[in-house]
Amino acid sequence: MALGVAGLLAVLPAVSNACQPVPDPARVSSSRMAAAVAPGSRVLIVGDSYTAGSGSTRSQHSWARDLVDARGWDAVIDAGPGTGYVNTGPMRASHLTFGSRIAQDATLHPDLVIVQGSQNDWVVPEPQLQAAAEATLDRARRQWPNAVVVAFGPSAPQPRAESTKGISDAVAAGARAAGVTYIDPLAEQWFTAMNSGSFATPDGQHLNDAGYRYLADKVGRALDRLAEPRPHEQCR
Repeated sequence: MALGVAGLLAVLPAVSNACQPVPDPARVSSSRMAAAVAPGSRVLIVGDSYTAGSGSTRSQHSWARDLVDARGWDAVIDAGPGTGYVNTGPMRASHLTFGSRIAQDATLHPDLVIVQGSQNDWVVPEPQLQAAAEATLDRARRQWPNAVVVAFGPSAPQPRAESTKGISDAVAAGARAAGVTYIDPLAEQWFTAMNSGSFATPDGQHLNDAGYRYLADKVGRALDRLAEPRPHEQCR
């Protein structure tokens, strides 16, 4: 009997360890994410010139438009070149920041909200940018409590990407504080020294048609990964 109990106890930790992963409070359940990214979902995308498609042929190939078309979403694309969490854009109009535009979109009823950017906040001190990102994303989450809110950070090609690390870190911290999932293209090295030449426009700041298609695919794959069941969910 003693040997049998000892053997059982030796096995128990291995079984228990399979359910040890702790869920990230900033990530929604995979089932909610799967519903939010499903074809036909109502989607709001807020962003800057990348969402507008600056640099593409007649601005027809922004990552947002390409992803919406591929997924069959019922989408509103709210794009403002030059804008950001703090940056007011070339018009220097405060109502064009991400937070102000999210407030203006309050009558919408999205299933999924994606906030993109923003490398335009490159002159903003990191503490200020973090606070603005937190306030913006927290507003989106509270304004649409039934929606999934996701933020993704700077996605510039190299070598511009290297100068956006502070921006990405600040927005990531703001997203965590707001309880919003953050996708980090810089940390995941979506754009490298090897591929950036094929995807960047001559100004080195924006993407061409192929670059936006590539970015749309990357964002789509990242959302799909978030919709995959995670170990702690499977243990329930």
